[in-house]
Amino acid sequence: MHSTLADGKRNTVDCFREAQVRFRRNAASMTGRFLFALGVLLGVVFFGSAVWADMEAFLFDASQRADAPLTTLRCPVLITPREVGEVRATFENTLEWTIKPRVYFHVTDGFVSLIREDALFLELAPGEKRQLTWQVTTDDAAWKYFILARVYQAPAYPLPSRTSACGVLALDVPFLTGGQLVLLTLFALALLLGGGFYLWNRAHRPLEGRLSQEGMGRAALMGLIALGTVFGLGGFWLPGLICGILIVLVIVVLLARAAMETA
Repeated sequence: MHSTLADGKRNTVDCFREAQVRFRRNAASMTGRFLFALGVLLGVVFFGSAVWADMEAFLFDASQRADAPLTTLRCPVLITPREVGEVRATFENTLEWTIKPRVYFHVTDGFVSLIREDALFLELAPGEKRQLTWQVTTDDAAWKYFILARVYQAPAYPLPSRTSACGVLALDVPFLTGGQLVLLTLFALALLLGGGFYLWNRAHRPLEGRLSQEGMGRAALMGLIALGTVFGLGGFWLPGLICGILIVLVIVVLLARAAMETA
């Protein structure tokens, strides 16, 4: 009699412990999925916006054709009303005589159809290198969010004409600068993606079969978002666009497999 009661209590305790373990795993899995999904959304919006701005800049003032790209053009990724952004470009005279090419800076003036121009003759001695800087603010943004800028260097024989364009995100965030907002976003991305993946992985270990494939898909998403962010910050819109397309394809595959499992 006592043995039966003891076994019953033991079974009840074991069932309660198993229920606790299952509840913790389910909670960790759901929390991990939610955090990871939020991280994917934030990452796509963040680097997608940067890529979109550079795509628009590529088409901006496209009538300014040149013989070569101006690879030294640098723009901030993002600015807010608290600051003045700076667009920079470096010019070098590789010839043995002085040159004086004309340099044009074009930027949106609140609308994509309105262009503010700054033009000057840049005198460069043989071997001299000089950096020019132009200021932009959130008031320059077209469609309220994209500052589009293009720099054109006229030819100085035998040096070819050069041009490049870049896009700057303009966000109305009152208490942060663009650099601070970028750092905060990167930190949030690492926390959401890393924490979400860790919680999901811990809840489902060991990963086998479908879970193993899902884990590989999640790892691929993290890698693509990291690459897309690097391309977005670096102004490489075409590789960033490819990363965005691959992310959509991976998400579609993961959702399709999940739907097949539940069907």
